[in-house]
Amino acid sequence: MQNANTAALTGEPRYTGLCLDKEDLCVAKLIALREKDRNFVAALLHADLVDGDLIASRLGTIPRKHDVAAEAALRWLDAQPRP
Repeated sequence: MQNANTAALTGEPRYTGLCLDKEDLCVAKLIALREKDRNFVAALLHADLVDGDLIASRLGTIPRKHDVAAEAALRWLDAQPRP
């Protein structure tokens, strides 16, 4: 999405805002693997608001240059209790 709200204060450059689905957002957060992101994803999993199997599947589609982060994220995800 791109509109006046995605532009810099001067109006240029115009940035593109991405509208991710909830599982894709979780994948992005898990690749970063910051504590606050893990807490966020854990809360969504605990509340059964996201599909852990779908997140795991999508972690397998991450570009190879991020393999180490994707593997760490998958290990973390596998260790999470599921409702």
